[in-house]
Amino acid sequence: MKKVLFAFLLFTSVGAFSQNSRTDLQNDINSKIDKTGRKYDSSKFWNKGGAISLTVGNTALSNWSGGGTNSFSVNGTVNLFADYKKNKDSWDNNLNVQYGYVKTKGTIGQSSANLLDFLSLYGHSVSSKLDIGGLFRLRTQPFDGYAYSTDANGIVTKQFNSTFFAPAYITVAPGITWKPVKNLNIFYSPIAARALIIANKYLSNQGAYGVDSGKTFKFQFGSLLNIGYATNITKTISYAGNMELYSNYLHNPGNIYIFWTNTFAAKLTKALAVTWNFNLAYDDLYRPNPPKGPKIQTQSILGVGFLYNL
Repeated sequence: MKKVLFAFLLFTSVGAFSQNSRTDLQNDINSKIDKTGRKYDSSKFWNKGGAISLTVGNTALSNWSGGGTNSFSVNGTVNLFADYKKNKDSWDNNLNVQYGYVKTKGTIGQSSANLLDFLSLYGHSVSSKLDIGGLFRLRTQPFDGYAYSTDANGIVTKQFNSTFFAPAYITVAPGITWKPVKNLNIFYSPIAARALIIANKYLSNQGAYGVDSGKTFKFQFGSLLNIGYATNITKTISYAGNMELYSNYLHNPGNIYIFWTNTFAAKLTKALAVTWNFNLAYDDLYRPNPPKGPKIQTQSILGVGFLYNL
């Protein structure tokens, strides 16, 4: 947990440093491009856009002295936004969908990414750096997920452990948003309601992800801290990250739930880019190897492929 808190402090400090070291090169009357890569037209209330990326990898070997295994992988990401701003009211919406697949010769094809994350943040400005409003977030996955294991004979087997809305986390929270520097948003709510949903009978009967056996719903109530930051590190390299910290008053409030997403993209040409997605999670209710306790979960996906800005 100390390592995670250190990473959190580094995350916020890097964001502030990057903001202070940048000089805007474009700022006309009607439009601007901020550090999220989003282009805004100040004459419109709604600004919409996003990016689509697709990376494919293939390894083919024949009598290769260095050894290795034939493999194929594909990863896709869709990131969309729709933001509204009028006078003192703002409403920011972001949808992030990720899916990845990898197949190595002689093994079962496996998913390497499986995420659907929608975040909506409303704010009414009371000062240049402070908003009051609310947050809504839905996080689940679009496809079935499996846990993989290898037996004594080296045979890989899979066990169904997740699907669409099993689990799903829905958070609704009134609160305040502090904007100490541009494109760094820190939202806090001391009264955040959160629902854990397991809409699958098989997983529900197992009591998966912390629900009571046979139940499909678990209510949580606690405090929420959500931090979002995005920047153009250079003209061709961009970063976007979001960290959520949640303390459940009703069960072990000292065991903080953590979900942290990071996306780096480096443009090589107009259509090609290097992308790196790094996600980190910690959930006190999720135990991947019972009866052992929870563990920090990490996911890292690096690829070169197609990137298209909408």
